[in-house]
Amino acid sequence: MDAYGGLDVLVNNAGYADVAAIEDMSEDAFRAQIEANFFGVVNLTRAALPVLREQGRGHIVQISSVGDRVASTGLGAYQSAKWAVAGFSAVLATEVASFGIRITTVEPGALRTDWAGASMSMLPVSEPYRPVIEPVVERMRRSSGNQPGDPARAAQAIVRITRVDDPPARLLLGADAVAAASTVAEALAASDARWRELSESVAFDAKR
Repeated sequence: MDAYGGLDVLVNNAGYADVAAIEDMSEDAFRAQIEANFFGVVNLTRAALPVLREQGRGHIVQISSVGDRVASTGLGAYQSAKWAVAGFSAVLATEVASFGIRITTVEPGALRTDWAGASMSMLPVSEPYRPVIEPVVERMRRSSGNQPGDPARAAQAIVRITRVDDPPARLLLGADAVAAASTVAEALAASDARWRELSESVAFDAKR
């Protein structure tokens, strides 16, 4: 900041995933993913806020995942953190908008990086969960290096939203991310509609 006279954009991009069934994970392993993938974002964001608030402008870009909208077997800790990032960012946006600070949560699909390759660890799997977890790991390993998303184009898209006056609150990246998010949204809307009568039945004056 001393060199450039301020802070224009903060991009929170660090993160990793270990694959395991939730029941199989130790508390330490679960917490480690929450620390890296959620509290890392919280801490850097909080450190930047005083600077951005004082200068009256700035953009915080949280690199999350389409996993903050969907549920993927074996990624319980990772996706718990990503859902937390999305919620944290949505609330933060309401608190800092009046200071000229904008918040965008970026939700990539499968980008051609090493995220699902050597960078990902498979934690020990208990016998009951082997048929559930091991095929997931195998699919991830096979997909590594063949993902449809271009990281360079993803980076260009992120740069683009930092240069507009009305950036999105959430930005999906990749046709696969768009399709997955749409499927989940449609299923949730259908469930809400199916159970609407029961949902609305808890008011004091509701008909029994």
